[in-house]
Amino acid sequence: MRTKFTIVLLTGWFAVLFGLAFSPSTPLAQPRKWSWHGIYPTVLTPWRCDGRVDEDALRCQIEYQLRGGVHGVLVLGTLGEGDYATFEERASVIRTAVATVRQRVPVVVGLHTADIRDALHKAEQARTLGADALLVKYLGDPCPDAERVHQFYQQLSRADTLPIFYYHFPGQTGLYLSPLELARILSLPNVIGIKTSTLDLAETRTLISLTQGQGKVFLSGTALNLTQYLETGGQGAMCPEAVLLPCHTVAVYEAYLQGATTQARTWQRQLFVVAPLLRDSPTPVSLARSVVMFTQDRELSIPVREDTGQARLKATLNELGVCMSAAVKCPLPQLDTHDRLKVRLAVARIRLMSK
Repeated sequence: MRTKFTIVLLTGWFAVLFGLAFSPSTPLAQPRKWSWHGIYPTVLTPWRCDGRVDEDALRCQIEYQLRGGVHGVLVLGTLGEGDYATFEERASVIRTAVATVRQRVPVVVGLHTADIRDALHKAEQARTLGADALLVKYLGDPCPDAERVHQFYQQLSRADTLPIFYYHFPGQTGLYLSPLELARILSLPNVIGIKTSTLDLAETRTLISLTQGQGKVFLSGTALNLTQYLETGGQGAMCPEAVLLPCHTVAVYEAYLQGATTQARTWQRQLFVVAPLLRDSPTPVSLARSVVMFTQDRELSIPVREDTGQARLKATLNELGVCMSAAVKCPLPQLDTHDRLKVRLAVARIRLMSK
Protein backbone atom coordinates (compact mmCIF):
# COMPACT_ATOMS: atom_id res chain seq x y z
CA MET A 1 0.00 0.00 0.00
CA ARG A 2 2.86 2.35 0.95
CA THR A 3 4.61 1.52 -2.35
CA LYS A 4 1.46 2.27 -4.32
CA PHE A 5 1.04 5.59 -2.49
CA THR A 6 4.67 6.52 -3.24
CA ILE A 7 4.20 5.79 -6.95
CA VAL A 8 1.03 7.89 -7.08
CA LEU A 9 2.77 10.74 -5.26
CA LEU A 10 5.78 10.69 -7.57
CA THR A 11 3.52 10.54 -10.61
CA GLY A 12 1.61 13.55 -9.35
CA TRP A 13 4.75 15.58 -8.78
CA PHE A 14 6.04 14.63 -12.23
CA ALA A 15 2.77 15.81 -13.78
CA VAL A 16 2.98 19.13 -11.92
CA LEU A 17 6.59 19.74 -12.97
CA PHE A 18 5.84 18.74 -16.56
CA GLY A 19 2.85 21.04 -16.62
CA LEU A 20 4.87 23.96 -15.27
CA ALA A 21 7.63 23.40 -17.80
CA PHE A 22 5.37 23.18 -20.84
CA SER A 23 2.24 25.09 -19.88
CA PRO A 24 0.91 27.67 -22.37
CA SER A 25 1.57 30.43 -19.80
CA THR A 26 5.34 29.91 -20.16
CA PRO A 27 5.95 29.52 -23.89
CA LEU A 28 9.36 28.62 -25.23
CA ALA A 29 11.24 31.62 -26.59
CA GLN A 30 10.99 31.94 -30.35
CA PRO A 31 13.06 34.25 -32.55
CA ARG A 32 11.06 37.17 -33.89
CA LYS A 33 10.38 37.23 -37.62
CA TRP A 34 10.89 40.45 -39.56
CA SER A 35 10.82 41.27 -43.26
CA TRP A 36 13.81 43.63 -42.78
CA HIS A 37 12.51 45.87 -45.58
CA GLY A 38 11.92 49.62 -45.18
CA ILE A 39 13.44 52.70 -43.55
CA TYR A 40 15.83 52.53 -40.59
CA PRO A 41 17.12 55.75 -38.99
CA THR A 42 20.80 55.67 -38.00
CA VAL A 43 20.01 56.61 -34.39
CA LEU A 44 22.35 59.14 -32.74
CA THR A 45 23.86 58.42 -29.33
CA PRO A 46 23.27 61.41 -27.01
CA TRP A 47 25.68 62.05 -24.12
CA ARG A 48 25.12 63.64 -20.71
CA CYS A 49 27.41 66.27 -19.17
CA ASP A 50 29.09 63.55 -17.08
CA GLY A 51 29.92 61.57 -20.22
CA ARG A 52 27.33 58.83 -19.75
CA VAL A 53 24.64 57.92 -22.27
CA ASP A 54 21.64 60.25 -22.02
CA GLU A 55 19.01 57.54 -21.92
CA ASP A 56 16.11 60.00 -21.66
CA ALA A 57 17.21 61.81 -24.82
CA LEU A 58 17.74 58.48 -26.58
CA ARG A 59 14.20 57.38 -25.69
CA CYS A 60 12.74 60.67 -26.96
CA GLN A 61 14.68 60.41 -30.21
CA ILE A 62 13.58 56.84 -30.92
CA GLU A 63 9.94 57.64 -30.11
CA TYR A 64 10.13 60.62 -32.49
CA GLN A 65 11.38 58.33 -35.25
CA LEU A 66 8.82 55.61 -34.49
CA ARG A 67 6.02 58.18 -34.72
CA GLY A 68 7.33 58.90 -38.20
CA GLY A 69 6.54 55.32 -39.21
CA VAL A 70 10.05 53.89 -39.54
CA HIS A 71 10.33 50.15 -40.09
CA GLY A 72 13.32 49.54 -37.80
CA VAL A 73 16.13 51.34 -35.96
CA LEU A 74 19.91 51.09 -36.15
CA VAL A 75 21.80 51.96 -32.97
CA LEU A 76 25.58 52.26 -32.54
CA GLY A 77 26.17 52.65 -36.25
CA THR A 78 28.79 55.04 -37.65
CA LEU A 79 26.64 58.12 -36.95
CA GLY A 80 25.65 56.51 -33.64
CA GLU A 81 29.33 56.60 -32.57
CA GLY A 82 29.43 52.84 -32.25
CA ASP A 83 33.14 52.95 -33.17
CA TYR A 84 33.89 54.81 -29.93
CA ALA A 85 31.37 53.60 -27.35
CA THR A 86 32.66 51.41 -24.51
CA PHE A 87 31.17 48.01 -23.77
CA GLU A 88 29.18 49.48 -20.86
CA GLU A 89 27.96 52.40 -22.97
CA ARG A 90 26.89 49.97 -25.68
CA ALA A 91 24.86 48.07 -23.09
CA SER A 92 23.11 51.28 -22.03
CA VAL A 93 22.22 52.20 -25.63
CA ILE A 94 21.00 48.72 -26.59
CA ARG A 95 19.00 48.24 -23.39
CA THR A 96 17.31 51.64 -23.79
CA ALA A 97 16.53 51.09 -27.47
CA VAL A 98 15.03 47.65 -26.92
CA ALA A 99 12.92 48.87 -23.99
CA THR A 100 11.69 51.88 -25.99
CA VAL A 101 10.89 49.98 -29.19
CA ARG A 102 9.02 47.20 -27.34
CA GLN A 103 9.20 44.82 -30.34
CA ARG A 104 7.28 47.20 -32.60
CA VAL A 105 10.13 47.15 -35.13
CA PRO A 106 13.52 45.39 -35.29
CA VAL A 107 16.49 46.83 -33.40
CA VAL A 108 19.77 46.48 -35.32
CA VAL A 109 23.08 47.00 -33.50
CA GLY A 110 26.29 48.16 -35.18
CA LEU A 111 29.62 46.35 -34.74
CA HIS A 112 32.85 47.97 -35.95
CA THR A 113 35.77 45.58 -35.61
CA ALA A 114 38.08 43.15 -37.38
CA ASP A 115 38.73 41.23 -34.14
CA ILE A 116 36.54 38.12 -34.11
CA ARG A 117 36.71 37.74 -30.32
CA ASP A 118 35.56 41.33 -29.86
CA ALA A 119 32.81 40.82 -32.44
CA LEU A 120 31.55 37.63 -30.77
CA HIS A 121 31.61 39.29 -27.33
CA LYS A 122 29.60 42.29 -28.52
CA ALA A 123 27.26 40.12 -30.59
CA GLU A 124 26.42 38.05 -27.52
CA GLN A 125 25.82 41.25 -25.55
CA ALA A 126 23.38 42.47 -28.21
CA ARG A 127 21.56 39.14 -28.27
CA THR A 128 21.29 38.97 -24.47
CA LEU A 129 19.89 42.51 -24.30
CA GLY A 130 17.17 41.72 -26.85
CA ALA A 131 18.47 43.11 -30.16
CA ASP A 132 17.24 41.58 -33.42
CA ALA A 133 20.22 41.82 -35.80
CA LEU A 134 23.78 43.07 -36.24
CA LEU A 135 25.24 45.48 -38.79
CA VAL A 136 28.87 44.43 -38.98
CA LYS A 137 31.59 46.66 -40.42
CA TYR A 138 35.03 45.09 -40.82
CA LEU A 139 37.22 47.84 -39.39
CA GLY A 140 40.69 48.02 -37.89
CA ASP A 141 42.66 45.56 -39.98
CA PRO A 142 45.65 47.49 -41.42
CA CYS A 143 46.10 45.05 -44.33
CA PRO A 144 42.73 43.48 -45.07
CA ASP A 145 42.32 40.92 -47.82
CA ALA A 146 39.22 39.22 -49.16
CA GLU A 147 39.99 35.81 -47.69
CA ARG A 148 40.63 37.09 -44.16
CA VAL A 149 37.45 39.16 -44.31
CA HIS A 150 35.46 36.14 -45.47
CA GLN A 151 36.84 34.01 -42.63
CA PHE A 152 35.85 36.70 -40.12
CA TYR A 153 32.22 36.74 -41.31
CA GLN A 154 32.20 32.95 -41.60
CA GLN A 155 33.17 32.58 -37.92
CA LEU A 156 30.58 35.17 -36.89
CA SER A 157 27.97 33.40 -39.01
CA ARG A 158 28.75 30.01 -37.48
CA ALA A 159 28.27 31.42 -33.98
CA ASP A 160 24.60 31.98 -34.96
CA THR A 161 24.16 34.75 -32.40
CA LEU A 162 21.95 37.12 -34.39
CA PRO A 163 21.17 37.71 -38.08
CA ILE A 164 23.94 39.72 -39.76
CA PHE A 165 23.95 42.61 -42.21
CA TYR A 166 27.27 43.23 -43.97
CA TYR A 167 28.23 46.92 -43.79
CA HIS A 168 29.78 47.96 -47.12
CA PHE A 169 31.47 51.32 -46.50
CA PRO A 170 34.78 51.35 -48.42
CA GLY A 171 35.05 55.14 -48.05
CA GLN A 172 35.66 54.66 -44.33
CA THR A 173 37.12 51.18 -44.05
CA GLY A 174 39.38 51.26 -47.11
CA LEU A 175 38.08 47.75 -47.86
CA TYR A 176 37.18 47.53 -51.54
CA LEU A 177 35.67 44.10 -52.18
CA SER A 178 34.41 43.16 -55.63
CA PRO A 179 30.76 42.17 -56.16
CA LEU A 180 31.87 38.52 -56.37
CA GLU A 181 33.69 38.78 -53.03
CA LEU A 182 30.71 40.53 -51.45
CA ALA A 183 28.34 37.89 -52.85
CA ARG A 184 30.46 35.17 -51.27
CA ILE A 185 30.01 36.80 -47.84
CA LEU A 186 26.30 37.36 -48.42
CA SER A 187 25.89 33.67 -49.27
CA LEU A 188 27.00 32.65 -45.77
CA PRO A 189 24.28 31.23 -43.49
CA ASN A 190 22.80 33.83 -41.14
CA VAL A 191 24.00 36.76 -43.29
CA ILE A 192 20.66 38.25 -44.28
CA GLY A 193 21.65 41.34 -46.21
CA ILE A 194 23.86 44.36 -46.77
CA LYS A 195 23.91 48.07 -46.12
CA THR A 196 25.65 49.82 -49.02
CA SER A 197 27.15 53.18 -48.00
CA THR A 198 28.19 53.89 -51.56
CA LEU A 199 26.62 55.74 -54.44
CA ASP A 200 27.33 53.00 -56.96
CA LEU A 201 24.07 51.56 -58.26
CA ALA A 202 25.79 49.55 -60.99
CA GLU A 203 27.73 47.66 -58.32
CA THR A 204 24.55 47.11 -56.32
CA ARG A 205 22.69 45.86 -59.37
CA THR A 206 25.49 43.35 -60.07
CA LEU A 207 25.48 42.17 -56.47
CA ILE A 208 21.71 41.71 -56.48
CA SER A 209 22.05 39.63 -59.64
CA LEU A 210 24.81 37.47 -58.11
CA THR A 211 22.67 36.68 -55.03
CA GLN A 212 19.37 36.28 -56.87
CA GLY A 213 17.05 33.74 -55.26
CA GLN A 214 18.81 33.82 -51.89
CA GLY A 215 16.36 36.24 -50.26
CA LYS A 216 19.01 38.79 -49.31
CA VAL A 217 18.03 42.32 -48.24
CA PHE A 218 19.70 45.38 -49.76
CA LEU A 219 19.53 48.69 -47.87
CA SER A 220 21.05 51.96 -49.05
CA GLY A 221 23.14 54.03 -46.65
CA THR A 222 21.26 57.17 -47.74
CA ALA A 223 17.73 58.09 -48.78
CA LEU A 224 19.06 60.69 -51.22
CA ASN A 225 19.07 57.99 -53.91
CA LEU A 226 16.13 56.02 -52.51
CA THR A 227 13.89 55.80 -55.59
CA GLN A 228 16.86 54.87 -57.79
CA TYR A 229 18.01 52.30 -55.24
CA LEU A 230 14.55 50.73 -55.06
CA GLU A 231 14.39 50.69 -58.85
CA THR A 232 17.66 48.74 -58.86
CA GLY A 233 16.07 46.07 -56.67
CA GLY A 234 16.87 47.31 -53.17
CA GLN A 235 14.43 47.12 -50.27
CA GLY A 236 14.99 50.33 -48.31
CA ALA A 237 17.58 52.40 -46.47
CA MET A 238 19.47 52.67 -43.17
CA CYS A 239 19.99 56.38 -43.36
CA PRO A 240 20.60 59.69 -41.56
CA GLU A 241 17.75 61.42 -43.40
CA ALA A 242 15.28 59.34 -41.35
CA VAL A 243 16.90 60.59 -38.14
CA LEU A 244 15.67 64.13 -38.76
CA LEU A 245 12.82 63.52 -41.24
CA PRO A 246 11.41 60.07 -40.44
CA CYS A 247 7.88 60.75 -41.68
CA HIS A 248 9.11 62.33 -44.91
CA THR A 249 11.63 59.56 -45.62
CA VAL A 250 9.01 56.87 -45.02
CA ALA A 251 6.62 58.74 -47.32
CA VAL A 252 9.15 58.52 -50.18
CA TYR A 253 9.50 54.78 -49.63
CA GLU A 254 5.78 54.09 -49.40
CA ALA A 255 4.89 56.30 -52.38
CA TYR A 256 7.36 54.37 -54.52
CA LEU A 257 5.94 51.01 -53.40
CA GLN A 258 2.45 52.21 -54.26
CA GLY A 259 3.55 53.11 -57.78
CA ALA A 260 3.49 56.89 -57.24
CA THR A 261 7.00 57.29 -58.60
CA THR A 262 6.70 60.97 -59.54
CA GLN A 263 5.47 61.88 -56.06
CA ALA A 264 8.19 59.75 -54.48
CA ARG A 265 10.89 61.54 -56.49
CA THR A 266 9.46 64.95 -55.59
CA TRP A 267 9.60 64.11 -51.89
CA GLN A 268 13.06 62.58 -52.31
CA ARG A 269 14.34 65.86 -53.75
CA GLN A 270 13.09 67.63 -50.61
CA LEU A 271 15.25 65.38 -48.43
CA PHE A 272 18.34 67.21 -49.72
CA VAL A 273 17.75 69.90 -47.07
CA VAL A 274 19.70 67.48 -44.84
CA ALA A 275 22.68 67.20 -47.23
CA PRO A 276 24.75 70.13 -45.84
CA LEU A 277 24.62 68.57 -42.36
CA LEU A 278 26.17 65.33 -43.61
CA ARG A 279 29.29 66.87 -45.14
CA ASP A 280 32.15 68.70 -43.45
CA SER A 281 32.82 70.76 -46.59
CA PRO A 282 30.33 73.40 -47.83
CA THR A 283 27.58 71.60 -49.75
CA PRO A 284 24.80 73.78 -51.19
CA VAL A 285 21.45 71.99 -51.26
CA SER A 286 20.84 72.72 -54.94
CA LEU A 287 24.27 71.42 -55.98
CA ALA A 288 23.96 68.23 -53.93
CA ARG A 289 20.49 67.60 -55.35
CA SER A 290 21.55 68.16 -58.95
CA VAL A 291 24.68 66.00 -58.75
CA VAL A 292 23.14 63.08 -56.89
CA MET A 293 19.90 62.92 -58.87
CA PHE A 294 21.73 63.22 -62.21
CA THR A 295 24.36 60.58 -61.46
CA GLN A 296 22.03 58.11 -59.75
CA ASP A 297 19.48 58.28 -62.56
CA ARG A 298 22.29 57.23 -64.89
CA GLU A 299 23.90 54.75 -62.46
CA LEU A 300 27.13 56.75 -62.41
CA SER A 301 29.28 56.18 -59.33
CA ILE A 302 30.10 58.98 -56.87
CA PRO A 303 32.90 58.47 -54.30
CA VAL A 304 31.54 58.46 -50.75
CA ARG A 305 33.95 59.32 -47.97
CA GLU A 306 33.57 59.38 -44.22
CA ASP A 307 32.25 62.65 -42.82
CA THR A 308 31.64 63.65 -39.23
CA GLY A 309 28.17 65.15 -39.00
CA GLN A 310 27.17 63.70 -35.63
CA ALA A 311 27.30 67.00 -33.71
CA ARG A 312 25.40 68.87 -36.45
CA LEU A 313 22.66 66.22 -36.57
CA LYS A 314 22.29 66.29 -32.78
CA ALA A 315 22.04 70.07 -32.72
CA THR A 316 19.41 69.96 -35.48
CA LEU A 317 17.34 67.37 -33.64
CA ASN A 318 17.55 69.54 -30.53
CA GLU A 319 16.23 72.54 -32.49
CA LEU A 320 13.40 70.37 -33.82
CA GLY A 321 12.25 69.60 -30.27
CA VAL A 322 14.08 66.35 -29.47
CA CYS A 323 16.13 67.72 -26.58
CA MET A 324 19.75 66.56 -26.49
CA SER A 325 23.28 67.88 -26.22
CA ALA A 326 25.37 68.22 -29.39
CA ALA A 327 28.38 66.70 -27.57
CA VAL A 328 30.17 63.86 -29.35
CA LYS A 329 32.89 61.36 -28.43
CA CYS A 330 36.53 62.21 -28.96
CA PRO A 331 38.07 62.22 -31.61
CA LEU A 332 34.93 63.45 -33.39
CA PRO A 333 34.80 67.25 -33.82
CA GLN A 334 32.54 69.23 -31.51
CA LEU A 335 30.07 71.77 -32.87
CA ASP A 336 31.73 74.99 -34.08
CA THR A 337 30.47 78.35 -35.37
CA HIS A 338 30.32 77.17 -38.99
CA ASP A 339 28.35 74.09 -37.92
CA ARG A 340 25.85 76.23 -36.03
CA LEU A 341 25.17 78.22 -39.19
CA LYS A 342 24.55 74.98 -41.12
CA VAL A 343 22.15 73.86 -38.40
CA ARG A 344 20.17 77.13 -38.42
CA LEU A 345 19.78 77.01 -42.20
CA ALA A 346 18.73 73.35 -42.15
CA VAL A 347 16.18 73.91 -39.39
CA ALA A 348 14.67 76.86 -41.28
CA ARG A 349 14.33 74.75 -44.43
CA ILE A 350 12.86 71.80 -42.54
CA ARG A 351 10.27 74.02 -40.85
CA LEU A 352 9.38 75.55 -44.21
CA MET A 353 8.84 72.03 -45.60
CA SER A 354 6.46 71.23 -42.74
CA LYS A 355 4.13 74.17 -43.46
